[in-house]
Amino acid sequence: MASRSRRRRARALALRQQIPFLFALLLLWVFLWGDEFSWTNLAVGAVVCVAIPTIYYMPPIEVSGRVNPLRLIYFVARLLFDIARASIIVAAQAFGIGYSRYEAIIEVQMRTRSDLVLTATAEASTLVPGTLVIDVDREKHALFVHVFSVHSDKDIEKARADILATEARIIRAVGSREELQALREEMALQKGGGR
Repeated sequence: MASRSRRRRARALALRQQIPFLFALLLLWVFLWGDEFSWTNLAVGAVVCVAIPTIYYMPPIEVSGRVNPLRLIYFVARLLFDIARASIIVAAQAFGIGYSRYEAIIEVQMRTRSDLVLTATAEASTLVPGTLVIDVDREKHALFVHVFSVHSDKDIEKARADILATEARIIRAVGSREELQALREEMALQKGGGR
């Protein structure tokens, strides 16, 4: 009897964790059809969105269940700012202004062990022109990033710091309480060590 109720709770938790994913798939389906919205299209999309995870195994993604709306808005605004700023810099480099023919591939060790935060950091970093995540080591929780137009070691360290700052913004927005606490402790140590 206890194992049956435990299985029911496990199924309910798995369903709760899949609902945002299924909703995102359905939203993507609707966006792909553009101006052709209809209730039939929505119903077919719902069937497809339920069929995909049923047919193809997808490893479970642990969602913290914590969302800080203000931090999420700040993350998106800062990402858009970084994209705009980097686009201007890369466009100028295309005309030879500030261009360096040297490039680098760097390893950035992430703070988090969450696949969701790791993936979001990789995606956000790749969206910013001038950097491209070329590999992810899931076991070591590290990103390997191609950095465009490197002048010195300072540029490499700045790219690493930018990626870690992106990860920190994601943790503040949607990370687990444990990740948030670890980030706060790390920031406090850095502030204390800088004095």
